[in-house]
Amino acid sequence: MTYSELLPLLTVESKDNGEIFTQTRRLEQIKSLLQRSPYEVLYEGKLSIIYGKKAVTPTKARLLVSSHIDTVYDRCFCEETDSCWEGTFDNSATNTALIQLMLENKIDDPVLIAFTGDEEIESRGAQEVKRWFHQQTWHPQAILVLDVTNEGWDDAVSFTIENDRGFDLLTAYQIISSIQEAEQPCVFLHDALPDETWIYGEKQSPDDRSYPCLSLCLPVGGDMHSDAGCWLRKEEPQMYRKILSRLLESLA
Repeated sequence: MTYSELLPLLTVESKDNGEIFTQTRRLEQIKSLLQRSPYEVLYEGKLSIIYGKKAVTPTKARLLVSSHIDTVYDRCFCEETDSCWEGTFDNSATNTALIQLMLENKIDDPVLIAFTGDEEIESRGAQEVKRWFHQQTWHPQAILVLDVTNEGWDDAVSFTIENDRGFDLLTAYQIISSIQEAEQPCVFLHDALPDETWIYGEKQSPDDRSYPCLSLCLPVGGDMHSDAGCWLRKEEPQMYRKILSRLLESLA
C-alpha cells in the first residue's frame, strides 16, 4: 500500500487514560494491516504493542523503533491537496511511514517495532516497553524514536534528528555518515522538546537501564496538537523513510 493510502487509515482516534488504551481504532487498524505481514506480536500490554519478524526472538534483535500512537485530538481527520496533506498527524505521519516499511518487508530482521501510548503525558507506554526489556533480559544496542516536529518546517527540511543520548563515538560517526549520504536538508537538535527519548535514554529508577537513542522526526507545519490539524508536504515522507532505512542499516 502507498503512503497516501495508509495515512487516512491510520489518522484515527487513539487515546488512553495513562493506564490502558480507551480508544483503540488506530491500534486495531495496525493489527489488521500487519496480520498478513512478515511480523508477529511479541508482546501486547496495556499501553504498548511490540512486533518482530516471525521467528526472530528478542535475543536475536539489536534495535528498537518506537512510534507513539496516542492522540490529544477531539476528532481525527486527513485531507489531501495538490502539494500536501492536512490533518491530525501527531503521530500518524510516522506510524504510516513505519507501517509501510513493515508491509514492504524493508526493515532488517534484528529490528523490533513498538507502538506506544501515553507519550503526550508521562510516556508510560515507553516505560512499559522498558519493563518488557527487563523481563526478556533483552537490551537493545540503540533505540530510534519516531515523531513529528515543527522544527525545520519553515526551511523545508526532510527530517530532524533530536534528543540524541548515549551513543559512543563510533556509532555517532555511523549516524552522521548515514545522514550525509542521504544528501537531504535536515536539522540537528541535541536538546529538543520532551519525547520518549527522555524515558528510553535515562534511568527511571536505580535498577533501570538507559539506552542509546535519538528521535527521527518528520517536520509538519502548524499546531501539531490542534483539532484544526497541521500540514505535511507530500514529498517529505519518502525521504523520511529513506533516512530511517539508512539509520537502521548503519546501526544494525
